[in-house]
Amino acid sequence: MIIIPAINEPSFAEVEKKIKTAAAFGAEIVHLDVTDGKFACVALWNNFFELRDFIIANKNLKMQYEVHLMVSNPDEVIDNWIDIGIKRIIVHVESVKDLMAMKKKCDHFGTELLLAASPDTSVDKLLESKDVIKNFLVLTVRPGKAGQLFRPTQLEKIKLLKQGIPDARIEVDGGVNLENAAMIKDAGADLVISASTIWRSEDPAATFKKLQAI
Repeated sequence: MIIIPAINEPSFAEVEKKIKTAAAFGAEIVHLDVTDGKFACVALWNNFFELRDFIIANKNLKMQYEVHLMVSNPDEVIDNWIDIGIKRIIVHVESVKDLMAMKKKCDHFGTELLLAASPDTSVDKLLESKDVIKNFLVLTVRPGKAGQLFRPTQLEKIKLLKQGIPDARIEVDGGVNLENAAMIKDAGADLVISASTIWRSEDPAATFKKLQAI
């Protein structure tokens, strides 16, 4: 199971600081939370120009990025993120209008597309898309705010998704910590996203490595 540090900040100054810190402790990819204050309950950093300029200015930084678009209009803004060379883009089943068009666009530019579902959304909404996409994110907390508690009920959603699409690659995001990471892995997760557990610990690098050991 792969561990990916999440960066959930209102300003790019904080995003930039954490990208560099994550690179220093050995992370090869970071998960960037992007919200518009509409789809999610909070407004976070949401400016692809700043990330583009950072990538250009830090070409020697060995880092890849996945962007979690918790926004109300992913179909309209996804081109901006594809254009700056993002490795993975995560969109929500609750806000996507044309998943097929989005998938074709991502495939053309070599960007991986993941389909996410919020905790109150049935796993059936993800299973309906199995002919289009095989990469998913199960969000176990309300979109947007870091530091929320993991909902154990979401373990069943992970299991059902893996049962319904055995070759699915599943990321899990929200409330992941040292106590529940093993359960999440056993439920079928291939990757987990962790924000508060890493960044609010006394030693983020050591906590990242402890999560990797699980």
